[in-house]
Amino acid sequence: MKIKYLLIGLLAMTIAGGIFVACSKGGGSKALHDEQGEISHYTCPMHPQIHEDHPGECPICHMTLVPVYKEKIKPAPTTSRVPTETGPSAMISAERQQLIGIKTVEAVRKPLTREIRTTGRVAYDPELAVAQREFVEVVKNVPSLKPSAMARLKLLGMSDTEIAELAKKKTVSSNLYLPTANQPLWIYATLYESETGIVQPGMSAEITLPSGGIETWQGTIRAVDPVVDAATRSFRARIEIDPVGAHGRAPLRPDTYVNVSIAIDLGEKIAIPQSAVIDSGTRKIAFVVHDGEHFQSREIKTGSEAGDEIVVLDGIEEGETVVVSSTFMVDSESQLKAAVSSSSTPSCPEGQKWDTSMNMCM
Repeated sequence: MKIKYLLIGLLAMTIAGGIFVACSKGGGSKALHDEQGEISHYTCPMHPQIHEDHPGECPICHMTLVPVYKEKIKPAPTTSRVPTETGPSAMISAERQQLIGIKTVEAVRKPLTREIRTTGRVAYDPELAVAQREFVEVVKNVPSLKPSAMARLKLLGMSDTEIAELAKKKTVSSNLYLPTANQPLWIYATLYESETGIVQPGMSAEITLPSGGIETWQGTIRAVDPVVDAATRSFRARIEIDPVGAHGRAPLRPDTYVNVSIAIDLGEKIAIPQSAVIDSGTRKIAFVVHDGEHFQSREIKTGSEAGDEIVVLDGIEEGETVVVSSTFMVDSESQLKAAVSSSSTPSCPEGQKWDTSMNMCM
């Protein structure tokens, strides 16, 4: 009997120990689960296309399947100034930013100047000279034809102010043929259709020679052609310059080609580097950074270019930080995060499942 009771006691201790070990293992698994996160699926180390929702063996090589844990998504930083997101975003650590070469700057409001560089020529325009002479004769002798004569002068590039002055002085500009001492010269500068409305009479211009040198001529835009040339999609600005250059050079000869630089004051605007903007053709995107690691895509509206910078009309506020280098890398990162976090998957034929790693039905 003693042996019988001894055996029963040993059996009870064995069962209790087994339960204890099982519980201990269960507790350890739970602790490991909590530490590593929720299991996404089970896969084979040698055949990653295998996705199972329970542990077991690989149907190909019979290796034990290993768990794959869902990626822990770092919560978005809490800040009092994170605007509503308008596109994909991503969390990129400081180490990874350094690896892919991300650089950022702050969007600031400051005075901006846009410079238009183009070419021109010294006016040699007998047609305009003839039209001026006809206008003077019409004003003197046939006032009823004055509107038609004015319209012709406007088509040839003269402004209302210049026409009124011509009617008052009744003197044709002799420098439309050959330079005359102490008379200003005219420069015809070529501008493109996209610059319509930007260049206005009264703006300053600087004239230099293509051959280089220190000689410059300062001028003022007096008129802009009202019609765009249908063939070249361009128009002209008529610039009045002093007959002698800043360093005493003699007057330019008619039809001489020159370089023209026009500085346009844009006022104070919010600006960012042009490298910060991704232009898809239908919209423009920039990436705004919050708390150093949260990269948020924004659709923005831009205005005039000013050197290497561009005016921001909407989408970015003054003081916000934007990405200025490796913007396409950040865009790829955010698009990938958006695709991984998406709960919707393509439908597959019966008996198959969508494999995210292979990007196909398996």
